[in-house]
Amino acid sequence: MDNPEFMKKSLFLYLTTLPIFCHAQPGELSHSGFFAQGSVLYWQAEEGGLSYAIESSSAQNLSKDADNKKLPFDWDFGFNIGLGYRIPHDTWDLLLQFTNLQTHTDAREKAEKGRVLLPVWETPSLPPLTFAHEATAHWRLHLGLIDFLLGKPFHPTQTLTLTPQIGVRWGSVRQKFNIEYRGGSFLPEEELLIRMKNKFWGLGPYAGMSADYRLAKGFSLFAKTALSLLYGEFYLHQDADNEGTKEKLLGVHDIYRASSAIFEAAAGLRWQKNFSGTLKKLTLELAWDQLLLFSQNQLLRFMDNAQPVRIASNQDDLSIAGVHFNVGFEF
Repeated sequence: MDNPEFMKKSLFLYLTTLPIFCHAQPGELSHSGFFAQGSVLYWQAEEGGLSYAIESSSAQNLSKDADNKKLPFDWDFGFNIGLGYRIPHDTWDLLLQFTNLQTHTDAREKAEKGRVLLPVWETPSLPPLTFAHEATAHWRLHLGLIDFLLGKPFHPTQTLTLTPQIGVRWGSVRQKFNIEYRGGSFLPEEELLIRMKNKFWGLGPYAGMSADYRLAKGFSLFAKTALSLLYGEFYLHQDADNEGTKEKLLGVHDIYRASSAIFEAAAGLRWQKNFSGTLKKLTLELAWDQLLLFSQNQLLRFMDNAQPVRIASNQDDLSIAGVHFNVGFEF
């Protein structure tokens, strides 16, 4: 049970084979009752402001053929689970759901002959014109969202259903970004290691709208959009060490409160079937997702070695995109 890949494959197999054991019969959905959903996510997270080196043919300044080295962001699996209840009065429903994504990426760059790598993340303790011949970078993201939502479907036409949702969202975005520089102006026994943390948690209102356009044989096209505004705390921590000499070169942290908005959208294909017995309705859907978390990269950059207090925050956005496969049950 400690193997995350085994758990992901088991969950996917369970969700995709469960419909085989459902006996389809014509039936009507009751006015009240519980419903549940589970989604397998396959998402890619990308964030601006995470370049780790610039390759140049000159160690004194940026050459005309300089090349910015960025992270190759990877795709990873996540999940969403939810439990809800249909309120007997006027078809309102309550939903509590949890979304989780953990992803990471690594990069390694070695300067070509006659070229150098200029560190992007300077530290005030380093002399000017520092350069390296090799750089490695590691970035990790943990995203968690908990939503408590109230929704009500409307039927403007026989084929169109609109469902507005309002509620409260709690979110946590934890990032780590580590970089190592070796060679070049560093002595053979030296190695510059920069460790950075960028953590945020917040709570705030959520508002969304979904639309379902019914086709034939239980199929429909659907789309959803939502906006949430979280107010919470940013925690930043940046260290720099000379791993060869065990000398600490930098240690700075910052804690402050701010608001961060999250915009999300999804569109895809849905199939629904009514049943008799305990299971009243089965829903399957395949969709494309897009999330945009504004100004999540708050890591500090030092602007001038001569004046170490001159710093700037990145203010870059975190973007997440990918597909999900969802199974929903109504009882």
